[in-house]
Amino acid sequence: MDRTGRIVVSFCAVALFALLWLYPSTLFKPAPPPPTTPEPSPLAAATANNSVTPQSVSPTLAQAPTAPINEQLTFLENDAIRVTFTSHGAAIKEIELKKHKQGDGNVVLNEQSHENVMTLSGWPGADTASFQLKESSPTGLIYSSDLPNGVKWERAFTLGKDYTLEVKDSLTNAGAAEVTLPTYALSVGRAEPLLVGGHYQPISNMYLGSGWLARKFHLTTVNDFTPGYIPIIGIKTHDGKDMFSSKLLDETPLKWLGVENQFFTVLLTPANEGSIQYAEFHCFNQRDASGSVPSTEEPDIEATAFFPEVKVPAGQTITLTYGLYTGPKDYDHLNALGTQQGELMNYGMFVLLIVPMLSVLHFWYSILHSYGLAIILLTVMIKACTWPLQSIANHSGKRMQALAPKLKELQAKHKDHPEKLQTETFALYREYGVNPFGGCLPALVQMPVFFSLYFMLQNAVELRGQSFLWVHDLTQPDTVLTLPLMLFGHHLALNPLPIMVTGLTMVMMRMTPQIGDPQQAKIAQWMPLVFLFIFYNFAAALSLYYVINNCVSIVQIYRNLRKPLPELKRIPKKKTA
Repeated sequence: MDRTGRIVVSFCAVALFALLWLYPSTLFKPAPPPPTTPEPSPLAAATANNSVTPQSVSPTLAQAPTAPINEQLTFLENDAIRVTFTSHGAAIKEIELKKHKQGDGNVVLNEQSHENVMTLSGWPGADTASFQLKESSPTGLIYSSDLPNGVKWERAFTLGKDYTLEVKDSLTNAGAAEVTLPTYALSVGRAEPLLVGGHYQPISNMYLGSGWLARKFHLTTVNDFTPGYIPIIGIKTHDGKDMFSSKLLDETPLKWLGVENQFFTVLLTPANEGSIQYAEFHCFNQRDASGSVPSTEEPDIEATAFFPEVKVPAGQTITLTYGLYTGPKDYDHLNALGTQQGELMNYGMFVLLIVPMLSVLHFWYSILHSYGLAIILLTVMIKACTWPLQSIANHSGKRMQALAPKLKELQAKHKDHPEKLQTETFALYREYGVNPFGGCLPALVQMPVFFSLYFMLQNAVELRGQSFLWVHDLTQPDTVLTLPLMLFGHHLALNPLPIMVTGLTMVMMRMTPQIGDPQQAKIAQWMPLVFLFIFYNFAAALSLYYVINNCVSIVQIYRNLRKPLPELKRIPKKKTA
């Protein structure tokens, strides 16, 4: 092996060990933790006695009273959600999504959060205000409380269609003087990871966080709070933090603010656009010094929206209105809410490709009732669109193959003069009208398609829990067997689809005629093994796309190989005047 080959192999080895250092769960499943008997939390014990001592979220929010306060729980539900309301702050304790399963039950948002959704702090007496349930109906609740400054505060919740809620705060000043309520904060709640097979996956950190829209969309994840380390060496580059402010990235007011994991979100949108002055985010469990997350608790992130002061004129009532979306991260649902809330999907510039592909995916599912078959047909349609480009690339490759003997003659003739060889090589290309970069066009076209499919399939809540053949969940790796082999503290997981992708890619590279340095060509044929480790823990839907894509590509390459080499002709030189 020459010097170039040794450098490439060394780089691949370093990249592999860096990947295993940072994300050991990419290839290995976490070993089951030893059984423990958890101690009941003070919140659970207090709830059992129908009394709760609220916990404070952060120094920016007011401290909770020391004496227990009686708590009254009330419920509203429709076909999609079941919302638990609490008289503590007239807020939302948790939201159960009735159409989405998690383990033996349903997905629950804001479960065991440090703060209830819509908890308000900052107004005098708001933290100790005793709310009474004034009115109740199947679709709405009204809580009432009197603030110490004489303002009567009523909070009305109205349950909308599917996953939406409307919240109205009515402030009535019966006094003879105007009352100014200072700046206040509203809690948006907690984003928590979805466990896979009963275990936390560190790779989910890239989806666990808070999304918000100011001048543009921003996403704050739990990775922003963890300490930074140089791979392999382990030298710390920066410390972790437990609080992050939106003003560090954008000082303009926010249009909306949400907390989210890979598939679900709680999203707060004020009726008065831009009334959120800024937001603060708190992470309550960071990685330890080794870079791993303690097994006793998964990381979570909570967001708080801060609003300006409110003036309530004498003898008048003002109303503050907010919209809440508590459900799956579905582009159609979010985009229909307005105010660019579809940006929460974080599709970026790929939205122009993702939205049509989503429409095609939903169309085939409506006919076949199988997302696996829908992905296969979507892949075939994409390959049909790129087939002409691939044919052009194949034809260019054939012309390069026909020119190969002449290139070898030049290499032998000018082997000691690299600059002369390069000049003569490009002169030969011009003489026969061959474009050495003609095969790059399909790759350039497929790159945005790949990234679009990655963002679409990794976060497609429609695919969550959908099975296909041996795949139990198209949004998770297609693990069929977990071997007892322990490495890096994890069990070895067997995922067939990424292995099939790697094998088919190697077949494609061996079928493709190689032109150039033979040593580098041999090394390139084994490069797919590096991508095996990188893509091993991707969603099975993405691996399924690549399997079908590679199968169709192999058929096209086979057809191309059966065609005879084209006859090369010199291009006549243009006569100069």
